[in-house]
Amino acid sequence: NGDVVTEVSKLKQELDGEIVVYASYQLGRTLIDHDLVDELRLVVFPVVLGAGERLFGETSDKKSLRLLRTGTVGDGLASLTYEVVRDA
Repeated sequence: NGDVVTEVSKLKQELDGEIVVYASYQLGRTLIDHDLVDELRLVVFPVVLGAGERLFGETSDKKSLRLLRTGTVGDGLASLTYEVVRDA
């Protein structure tokens, strides 16, 4: 309910644990732009589409990430986990 930035900020203060967002580039972009993301867990599919929406679109600021884990899922999907580095 309400403004997504305000509501997610409140959730981060109230909840103990993880808040996970699945497959929403719009919400993901908003949370990244407002510094509300601590970790990115990406699954890369080995397909080139040539078009479509980008998770990392135009941003007002550079975001530094540190690779924490890599792996594979199923038949050739790459699993990448990045930590957001603040004050880098």
